[in-house]
Amino acid sequence: MAEPEQTLHFRPFAIDLKRQQLLRDGELVSLSPHLVEILGYLAANRGQTIGKDTLLDRFWPDVNVTENTLTRAIADIRNALRDNASSPTFIQTVARRGYRFIASVETSAAAQADVFADWDKGKLSLELLDARQLENARGSFERAIAVTPSYAPAHAGLASACFLQFERTRSENIPQRDVLERAIAHARRACDLDPSLGEAWATLGFTLLAAGQLEQARAAARQATALEPTNWRHHFRLAVATWGEERLRAVDRTLSLLPDFAQARFLAAMVFVARQAFDRAEDVIQKGAARQTQEADADDLLFPSFGLHWMHGLMLLRRGEIGEALRAFAREIDTGRQSSVYYPEFRLNAIAASGYAHLAADDADGAVRAFREALELQPANGRALIGLQRALLRANALSDASQILHRVEDAVAALRKGGRDAEAAIVRAAAESASGRQDAAIGTLDALLTQAPPGQVGWQIPIDPALADLRTHPAFARVLTRVAARAS
Repeated sequence: MAEPEQTLHFRPFAIDLKRQQLLRDGELVSLSPHLVEILGYLAANRGQTIGKDTLLDRFWPDVNVTENTLTRAIADIRNALRDNASSPTFIQTVARRGYRFIASVETSAAAQADVFADWDKGKLSLELLDARQLENARGSFERAIAVTPSYAPAHAGLASACFLQFERTRSENIPQRDVLERAIAHARRACDLDPSLGEAWATLGFTLLAAGQLEQARAAARQATALEPTNWRHHFRLAVATWGEERLRAVDRTLSLLPDFAQARFLAAMVFVARQAFDRAEDVIQKGAARQTQEADADDLLFPSFGLHWMHGLMLLRRGEIGEALRAFAREIDTGRQSSVYYPEFRLNAIAASGYAHLAADDADGAVRAFREALELQPANGRALIGLQRALLRANALSDASQILHRVEDAVAALRKGGRDAEAAIVRAAAESASGRQDAAIGTLDALLTQAPPGQVGWQIPIDPALADLRTHPAFARVLTRVAARAS
């Protein structure tokens, strides 16, 4: 069966959906891809009045523009169509409301008119980071691809949907690698179909990073920013894919374009923690955490924040402010959007971290409760198992503690099977330290930092409460120096 055409026709014009080009009788008309996309959206929704706010939100997201920007854009489109605003053939102004496309639109397949709508619905679902909507988003992009198999943005969208489905499982011992592989395949397809599409390269960078293909991930993310240097999303994804100074530069660029985006601050704080520049790390993370708190009551917020209170709590716990740390961990749980893709991961992190805070306060019973709660969420979580064993020993529940050792070994084996070798090494080091084999734990961390490729592996070691007992070991300073050097 032949693929359906990728065009919307309104004679004598046609829009090439793949290349985002406007044609008149087969000849290219000078119009930017952004304006072609706006025209295509109007044409795909022929006969419907599209509100000005809808157009501004969709085509200038997170950019502070006025209606004059939209008015100029419509005027440029009309000039390209040789359309008369007072007596229109194609685009009609609906007073005080918006615009309506009034010409007849033909497609080679009846369903093709829904491509933009499906793509738009899928994109919105992704930006909400709402786990409940991932299947709907995935279905929207799959329908768009079924109609226009060579439409690059739909492949990029499907790649993002699959990637977020993988991200829901990334903190599990064995994540869902099959959906990550599908994400990579569709991201590559999007890049092949339209090498000028920044979204395609940015998405490829995200997916390759999750698969551990670091150099390819960074190259793809850099290509996205080169193609669309004013797109904050691309700079944020470049920050995710890079480390050290390059990450900090990408974060600065992201925040210059979107100052309130707290998740960029999370990425910067990771670098400062690795460098043990704790004052700078805390300043950055406090600003992000304040934003996360502000977002707690916002409905349908795009790109909600996560993890900032958890990281702040780890910093507080490191310097002995146990009560403040516990409050920060509680805020992570209370201010997180429960439907978010990332909420289960950071809720679990915060609960397990609170267990270590209770241990630091010599509250064995409180620690046992916290670690048991964490294990109810993820029964094979290595950090929670190690913490529970330590808490039970302090509570003199020796028989219960002895039963946990084999579960820790099983957790390490599962992490390795799931491709999470770095986490497996840190859990093993924590277990060795907890059992009094601190030299072995140092050796495990040294081996991890030697074998790991350049990047963020080990960034959390300076503030990891599961490794707190190692901080007095003479060789731990060498480990911290190596972590800092990797973040230069």
